[in-house]
Amino acid sequence: MTLKEVNYEVERLENKLNKLLRDKELLETIVDPKSTDYTKVMVDGGKHSNILEIYILKQDLPRWHDLDKRIKQTQEEIKNNLDWIDNELKILKKYNKVEQLIVYYKEIDVKNYTWYQISSKVNYSISQCKRLYIKYKNRRDI
Repeated sequence: MTLKEVNYEVERLENKLNKLLRDKELLETIVDPKSTDYTKVMVDGGKHSNILEIYILKQDLPRWHDLDKRIKQTQEEIKNNLDWIDNELKILKKYNKVEQLIVYYKEIDVKNYTWYQISSKVNYSISQCKRLYIKYKNRRDI
């Protein structure tokens, strides 16, 4: 995986986590069994259900099932990806500025630069830029 892909994955997971947290907040605001006692409400005709029964039914819906577990798992995935990014950046700091720029333009920057564009930005030949990038990739894989 490249740094760009991992950054995209972190953003996607953060979006998913925000949705799960909003779902949990929605569940808590929809029905709170301690809020009102509806057992004393008189109704003409029909059946009046207890608020606790509605709360239990809401808990059984698949959307709400294992919500806390999914939130925890998503938080762990985000943490793992951020740790990986930090380690990659530490590896990248071992190289000189030109090599850092080459890797930045190739993997991190949003634009997809060609080797020609990268070489013109760092003032190295295309073959030299490729060689430095391959050297970085080989070190990263160790």
